[in-house]
Amino acid sequence: MTLIDEMFWLESPARQLLSRLERARPPQAQLIYGPPGIGKRHFALWSAAQLLGLDQPPPADSEADVLPGLVHPDFSAVSLEDDSKLLRVHQMRDLIARLELTSHRGGRKVALIWPADRMHPAAANCLLKTIEEPPGSATILLVCESLARVPATIVSRCERVRLVPPEQSAGLAWLRRAHPDDNSAEMALAFASRAPLGARSLLRADFGKEATKLADDLEKIIQREVLPGAVARRWAKLEAGLCIRWLYWQVAALMREAMNVSEPAAIAVKAHLKIPHTRLNMRACCDYLDQLNESNRLQDRPLNPELQWSELLMWWYGGAGYTR
Repeated sequence: MTLIDEMFWLESPARQLLSRLERARPPQAQLIYGPPGIGKRHFALWSAAQLLGLDQPPPADSEADVLPGLVHPDFSAVSLEDDSKLLRVHQMRDLIARLELTSHRGGRKVALIWPADRMHPAAANCLLKTIEEPPGSATILLVCESLARVPATIVSRCERVRLVPPEQSAGLAWLRRAHPDDNSAEMALAFASRAPLGARSLLRADFGKEATKLADDLEKIIQREVLPGAVARRWAKLEAGLCIRWLYWQVAALMREAMNVSEPAAIAVKAHLKIPHTRLNMRACCDYLDQLNESNRLQDRPLNPELQWSELLMWWYGGAGYTR
């Protein structure tokens, strides 16, 4: 089964690339972007294989963080080094040097840069000239989630390939083929913003069970059966990004409910919390969403996670934005 057959939502950009190769008009530099869990690296490696004339697409069942690289002398890849949060200038210089070498097989050379939105400014500047005029028959593929974090000078020199998730029903059908007995498939797909691979990763990690535990913890805090600090000790050991995102969904769902706005995705993810209330304070909810965003931004900082969670969970102990 080919990548296009397995990941049907990638068919349109894949067909466009194949059409260009049939007309002998391969791209020089492409910036492949889209939400997490959409298959950006799968598509980039598949594109590299097509450009090199290989029948060696990445396994569609592989997770993005364990995808094998292509085995080809004219393929080069740059990613984050151990314990580094940015792509460094020496990595770009090494990549450029490899691109300037003569092709081993007399064909194209392909370079893959991921994540392109984590380049050090000096690394991006080093790459500018090469992206504008790749040496010989070379193609540079850059992969990122956020165009806003890629220098404008890089974006302007690349063709943009945007990968979008399928419709909810089609994505859910794909997900249920792989997990027919998991009742949390709809919730996982909604939580992953319809990105099928992101939802698949959640299901493989028993997201349904974890979401139930999060809801139970929150319910106990709301009913004041436990103090936020007690729950914070457990949450400090969990994946912070997932917990923050789950809390964000809960607050957003409360706000939609108060405004009588029906959103299927929000309904799928919303926990059944028994919150004693009379009226929702929208300003308090917006402030809390800002607090969650700030906590998410500071994840890489050496902060005390237990203290952070105590502060975030106190909002629910205090009424969850409602007037009691």
